[in-house]
Amino acid sequence: MRSIRLRTKFLLALLAVSVGLTTATLFAVRLSVRSKVRDSLGQDLRTSVKTYETFEAQRDESLTRSAELIANLPNVRALMTTHDLATIQDASSGILKLSGADLMVFADRTGKVSAVQPESLRANAGQVQEMLSRSLERGESKDWWFSGGHLYQALMQPIEFGTAPHNTTIGFLVVGHDVGAKSAEAFGEIAASEVVFRCGDTIVGSTLDAGQEREFSRTGTGNAEHPGDSAQEIQLGPERYLVSTVNLAGNSDVVVTLSVLKSFDKATAFLSSLNRTLVLLGLLTVLAGSLLGFLTADNFTRPLAKLVGGVKALEAGDYDHPLENSSGDEVGVVTAAFTRLRESLQKGQQEQVKLEARLRQAHKMEAIGRLAGGVAHDFNNLLTIIRGHSDLLADRPNADDFQKRSAEQIQKASNRAVAMTRQLLAFSRMQVLQPSVLDLNAVISEMGKMLPRLIGEHIEFTFIPKTKLATVKADPGQIEQVLMNLAVNARDAMPDGGKLVVHTRNVSLNAAEAAKRPAMGPGEYVLISVADTGQGMDEDTKARIFEPFFTTKEVGKGTGLGLATVYGIVKQSGGFIWVESAPGKGTTFEIYLPQASGKATEVSAEPAARIESRGTETILIVEDEPGVRELASQFLKASGYSVLEASDGVKALEVAEKHPGHIDLLLSDMVMPRMGGQELVQRLRTTRTGMKFILMSGYSEYNGTEFRQTDSPFHRLGKPFSMASLIGKVREALEPQLVKQSRPTSKTK
Repeated sequence: MRSIRLRTKFLLALLAVSVGLTTATLFAVRLSVRSKVRDSLGQDLRTSVKTYETFEAQRDESLTRSAELIANLPNVRALMTTHDLATIQDASSGILKLSGADLMVFADRTGKVSAVQPESLRANAGQVQEMLSRSLERGESKDWWFSGGHLYQALMQPIEFGTAPHNTTIGFLVVGHDVGAKSAEAFGEIAASEVVFRCGDTIVGSTLDAGQEREFSRTGTGNAEHPGDSAQEIQLGPERYLVSTVNLAGNSDVVVTLSVLKSFDKATAFLSSLNRTLVLLGLLTVLAGSLLGFLTADNFTRPLAKLVGGVKALEAGDYDHPLENSSGDEVGVVTAAFTRLRESLQKGQQEQVKLEARLRQAHKMEAIGRLAGGVAHDFNNLLTIIRGHSDLLADRPNADDFQKRSAEQIQKASNRAVAMTRQLLAFSRMQVLQPSVLDLNAVISEMGKMLPRLIGEHIEFTFIPKTKLATVKADPGQIEQVLMNLAVNARDAMPDGGKLVVHTRNVSLNAAEAAKRPAMGPGEYVLISVADTGQGMDEDTKARIFEPFFTTKEVGKGTGLGLATVYGIVKQSGGFIWVESAPGKGTTFEIYLPQASGKATEVSAEPAARIESRGTETILIVEDEPGVRELASQFLKASGYSVLEASDGVKALEVAEKHPGHIDLLLSDMVMPRMGGQELVQRLRTTRTGMKFILMSGYSEYNGTEFRQTDSPFHRLGKPFSMASLIGKVREALEPQLVKQSRPTSKTK
């Protein structure tokens, strides 16, 4: 089907539509005609029933006049006065012939039957007597009698002697008509229908054959109350009929119904001929339409064939395949749309290449970041040992000058290594931050006092603050580090001097604006723009500037961690950094930080008071790195503390359970085998009331959110630590009220 030409598909579709429409039309016509025929037959049935009712009324009137005439005959009166049953029976035969009725009964004035005609009913005289008595008791002048398999419409007429008002009833005359097969045939010819008379469930006369009568009896056709009832469809053998039934007996005890039937199949027989005619016309129409469509389809499909050529060319990667579009019809519209789509696909493909490049860059940065963070984490433990033991060597009272100078060199080298690991952690977004609500204008203004000396007098520094700048939530020391690294980077890009401009403003980005800076989302931001007039960068350099250890400077003049640190700090603060640069046109770094609510933290420059560093408390040290654990134990013991040691959380619980005395403080690493620091803190809080807690880590990703919260149930100590920082954190945990009194409200670095 896929290889069939469009013109052939068009013709097949036209043929299918034509056949479908023709079939639907025939079906609709058939349904409509059948409905019309049904309505017409129903109307005919109602008319036939009304005709019979009219005929019955006329016959009743004729029968009534006949009964009145017979009852007033002198010989009839004389006959009834004889009271001789044989005489009355013999004379009734001649009177029956004279009246033209089918039933005649004479009874005395008490209602006792004297004579019955025809002779065939004399055997049922008892039944006749019963029916007469019932009719007289009801006071009905007209009634329906059923006897001997015959149904009669009977009329009772009193026989009176004398003149009114002195007349006397001397007997009763009953005359009637037999409603049976002859009546059904006569009325069926008049109504041009099939007719069935029933008394109860017994058919007393019909124009149906014996088989149809049996099936009609099984249909259970109901008795209509009036001739306007809807016609009912029944099946008699292979033929369908519409039947209308009326009750003729009224309120009589005998149920007498007339059913008029018309053949629905005979009435709709002409539909077969009509269908054949319509089908023939439909086929002729389809053939003529198909021929015309075949002749004209090529004119319509030729532009589509050219469009298909363009699609195939696009599939092969040819975006410049020529397309003709000289018409303004639907094909022309589709061709124009395809041209726009092709241009859009070409642009999208180019964008996809860029996105894939950015994605690869992001994955590479993420992989490098995790590697750098892991190396920095492990290196922090080594630096903790190196710095700690160098502090111990430097503090030895009997050390000579050579030993002290060696210790000082070790300390300087370890401090430089600590700075590098912090930069690696900042790039990998694993550095432990202490965020607060900041006014960036205040932070940059304070930095502006130092930056001119850092970048040199040959570079003009300008800060343009935005009034009513929104606050942000970030670590103030890290923000200062970002500005310092960007200033140093700008200084190195302007060896012959230039301008460095920093300005801030509030930015509201909608979805369209955010899409211009991939990875950013719409929202409210504070923008820090750092622009220089330096050498600028090409695209290849821009793609790698945030990679650690990548630098364009000469060997020995840069570590390649400055911009990597900026990238990590901005990302860890929830912001975005964007670079605009071109060779010879300078560079602009745009830093977007989410706006925060609340008032900025005030900065106090009041110096901290000296805190007593010695103590007598008992401290439990839990550290899986033996060198770090041994060093921390030496620091604490040298400061007068009693120390308990454990290599992980499980062993720490055992030590705490066996120790009989009070344990004042837990100093534990955050990540350890079998049981980490946070779980250990939760377990000990329930068994050791009053115990204080300090958790150590230099790897923020492994610490979880709780490590960075200010309201957590433990204090935090970053690695690597010195003896002074360790002892100070211990005293802060054990005597928080003293530390708070001795500290400024906040600090900028």
